[in-house]
Amino acid sequence: MTSPHHLHATAAAWSLKSVLEHLAQLAEVGAAHIAAETLEAPTLLRSPATGRRHALGGDTSSLAAATDPQPARRNRWADMHTRSHRRLGWLADQLPTPAGPDGWWRIYDTIPRLQPGTAAVITRHLADEDTCVRTAVGCGPQRELLRGVECPACRRRDVYVQTSGPQEAWTVVCTADCRCLGLGCRCRASGAVEGVAHIWPRHAIVTDTAMTAA
Repeated sequence: MTSPHHLHATAAAWSLKSVLEHLAQLAEVGAAHIAAETLEAPTLLRSPATGRRHALGGDTSSLAAATDPQPARRNRWADMHTRSHRRLGWLADQLPTPAGPDGWWRIYDTIPRLQPGTAAVITRHLADEDTCVRTAVGCGPQRELLRGVECPACRRRDVYVQTSGPQEAWTVVCTADCRCLGLGCRCRASGAVEGVAHIWPRHAIVTDTAMTAA
């Protein structure tokens, strides 16, 4: 089944997968830094005065405190990565998905078989998580302006191609927040749904509309 809701859900899934891969890289780098920190020997105060004090039976509590191993700091990127995958696992469990350890794949594999309304709900969950992670890592949405291309519906040139995932999965959206009017809408989208933000498969806009504009 294909509808604008399914296109939005698929686009959100690929966007989230992309930023989670970036998050995994940050977690790996963070783990390496933390491991290096824990291997550093504690700094000891070495001086004749300190040596005499200990030899005479002075207080050694400060030395013990200096040499006690400190707990490794938490890897917040790894924590976020684990949390996101747990959320995806929970979301996958709410759907008639196949069994498997990868929540993202279970959701992605099931999207084409969902009812449009369910796909819309999944889109919101995926988009919320995508926004949360991208805000944390300082990474904006992956999209490129289609220069010289106008939206088939509102005729404004605020059309972007969303570039997460393989090229055959890329989609095109209008950022002017124009909404589909349903049957008879100028968007010419397959399975048009009234009130849904316009979205098209990339090939429907980059080939047809771009050639028309040229």
